[in-house]
Amino acid sequence: MQAQVLGRHDVAVSSPTFGPNGDLFTISASGDIFRYTGTMDYDNEFSAEPWGNSSGGQPHGLEFDNDGTAFVCDAAHQAIFRVVNVKMEDGMQRQEIEPYVRDYEQSPFLGPNSLCFARQTGMLYFTDSGPFGETSIQNPRGSVFAIYPSIKLLIPLCLNTLAHPCGVALSPDERNIYVAETSMNRILRFTQHPPQVFHSSVFYQMSGRFGPTALAVASNGDIFIAHFDFAENTQSGRVVVINSDGDVTGHISVPGAEITGLSLSPDERYLIVAERSTTSLYRHALVG
Repeated sequence: MQAQVLGRHDVAVSSPTFGPNGDLFTISASGDIFRYTGTMDYDNEFSAEPWGNSSGGQPHGLEFDNDGTAFVCDAAHQAIFRVVNVKMEDGMQRQEIEPYVRDYEQSPFLGPNSLCFARQTGMLYFTDSGPFGETSIQNPRGSVFAIYPSIKLLIPLCLNTLAHPCGVALSPDERNIYVAETSMNRILRFTQHPPQVFHSSVFYQMSGRFGPTALAVASNGDIFIAHFDFAENTQSGRVVVINSDGDVTGHISVPGAEITGLSLSPDERYLIVAERSTTSLYRHALVG
């Protein structure tokens, strides 16, 4: 089954995610946040509209917490920002951008890349890689962090040792955190045992292409991995599907090799794919 175009933009969009009301959002390289309206099953009823703007800079990750507040990773500003709706005296609302976290123990981040929320606890997990090329095999200084929201306590799961950690996602029971370490072409797993004590290992070693950039996890534990490569190397993009034991169960092909984001629709009938070289957002129907 072929991927279908949901939208094309003047600049690339990334980090597709669904908000608390089931609406699809993306963020563009210019910082514009788009909301997509319409019915997912019909092409002609689906369109994008401006929803807000982040801090500019070099935005990557976009996610909403349980209260509907948007959080944006920005590599250029080396921070995570919150997009807050503020009610004015006339009853109207305006959006304000405010820094959420900028440093760890007074050391600035390289540049947060991707983030995800644990829906049961509200914990925020994010990767810190800096702009593309800032961390690499020759310079593995990337990190993975967790934030306890109630006290805003920041703890490192892995500090200054990774080669461009990128996408991050949680297992359905939220005990395992999966991280795409792009430049090492592998998926890491951080397991909590006991709770709030993290152990890390290589969960799945990939081969070919450049490396994984984005992750999405289904309710049955299947993991969708965006296997990024440069457009000069190959025309098609590949999403590798593995199960919770790390065994490959399928592959999905999309036009364009530079996949920058993945998300599953709330009913898990569709995989949403953001691709940079075609500046497009794709939808792939999942069977079974």
